[in-house]
Amino acid sequence: MGAPSRMKPRDLVTGASGLIGFEIVRQLLADGRSVVALDSGFKGGMDDLDRLAERSNGELVVVRCDLSAARPHAPAATGPFDCMYHLAAIVGVKYVNEQPWDTLRVNLRSTLFALEHAREVRARAVFFASSSENYASGVDAGTVPIPTPEDVALSIGDIELPRWSYAASKIAGESATFAMAREAGFAPVVGRFHNVYGPRMPATHVIPELVARCVEGVDPLVVLGPEQTRSFLHVEDAARAVRLCMRAGMQGAGGVYHIGCGEETRIADLAELVLLASGHRARIEPRPAPPGSVARRVPNVAKLGRLGFAPTIGLEQGVRECVESARARAAAR
Repeated sequence: MGAPSRMKPRDLVTGASGLIGFEIVRQLLADGRSVVALDSGFKGGMDDLDRLAERSNGELVVVRCDLSAARPHAPAATGPFDCMYHLAAIVGVKYVNEQPWDTLRVNLRSTLFALEHAREVRARAVFFASSSENYASGVDAGTVPIPTPEDVALSIGDIELPRWSYAASKIAGESATFAMAREAGFAPVVGRFHNVYGPRMPATHVIPELVARCVEGVDPLVVLGPEQTRSFLHVEDAARAVRLCMRAGMQGAGGVYHIGCGEETRIADLAELVLLASGHRARIEPRPAPPGSVARRVPNVAKLGRLGFAPTIGLEQGVRECVESARARAAAR
């Protein structure tokens, strides 16, 4: 394995084994950058990172670290870094509902440690992975327009509901990012993701969950909140959008960006698309959406579009990729 070039730009990615983090790492390497990938391995995916590192000619270093416990101290993680992409977080509605305290603990502590580390290594720009959940309760309250721009008020519908622990951690993370940017002088970039999906995604979100059940041949196919709408973006496009936002941040145009697709899709139509892509024939059994799940969600992506971004992978193609990946995993078991 060759030694990495010291002349190349060097970046740090936290949560690097996750869906979006892994794709960001892959794209950064493809662009000729050196990367340190940090992850605790809690959600799996480390084998993918290790294989990517083996093919990277020394340009990717993988560091196992629980960022919610302490700042990273491994020599490779001590910098210097041009950019930090902070994606390490607890995600997934089921886990958040069952473990709201752990969600807050991990997300808040890991963000504070990551920002302190960014200051220590003098990163030029920091990306914080935020969420459309931060304004979601305002949609049902009628105070947030659809499509939703970046400048709406952030809100939590019911502070006692476990689901909102995730949004609370992300709202605090946004504030912490801008606060540390003032102190440390890096360019702050906050990306609010809107239903990003891809073949590596576990069955903890609507697309991979529907795909998994169709591949398993489940009948009837239970669909929660079929009348609700969401906006879906393939992970390859999402990572490309993140990097465009970071480039803008480095040029003085940081701030908040909605990262998503402007196309609104009904969950019932999504279920039909998954059935078609999988070839599975099943009766759809509609059921009410879980508590706190908003009726509509679609971002205004004009600000992102002004950076030259447009999705390249449509929902039909992306769902087919997810079906093929799920079938391959099932065959390997």
